[in-house]
Amino acid sequence: MKTIHKIINETLTTFGILIAVFAILTFFVGEDATGVSSLFESGNLAVPVKSIFQLLILSFLTTIIKNIMYSNYMIKKLPRILRQIILFVLCFIVLVIMILACRWFPSDTKLPWFLTAVAFILSFSSSLVITTIIEKNDDQKMNDALKRYSAN
Repeated sequence: MKTIHKIINETLTTFGILIAVFAILTFFVGEDATGVSSLFESGNLAVPVKSIFQLLILSFLTTIIKNIMYSNYMIKKLPRILRQIILFVLCFIVLVIMILACRWFPSDTKLPWFLTAVAFILSFSSSLVITTIIEKNDDQKMNDALKRYSAN
C-alpha cells in the first residue's frame, strides 16, 4: 500500500509540473504552435483534455520506470550512474513513443524534436542534480547517525 501511495504521489507531482509547463507554453506559444502540435490544438486558450490525459499517462509511465530503477533490487545490482543512464534512456524512449503514438507533432519535422530533446535533457539533468544532492545529504545524515550509534 505504501508503494502504491508513493507511485500515485510521484505521478501526480510529475503530472502537476507537466500541466503547469504546458499551461505556460500554451499561453506564450499556443497560437503559433496550433498547426504544428496536437498539444496546442486549442491555440493559446487551453491545453486540450485529451492532451491532459496523455500527459497523465506519460507521468505514470516515467514514475513506474523511476521506481523500478530506484528499487532496492536495482540499487544493490547497479551503480548509481548506470541506473541514472538507464533511467534517462528508458524515459526518453517512453517520451518518443508517446510523441509518435499521440501524434504530438509530425515525426518528420526537426525543430520540435530538437526542442523536445533539449527540454528533456535540461529537465532530466536538473532533476538528477537535485536528486543526487538530496541522496548525498541523506547518506551523510545516515553516516552521522551510524557514527553516533557506534560511539555509544
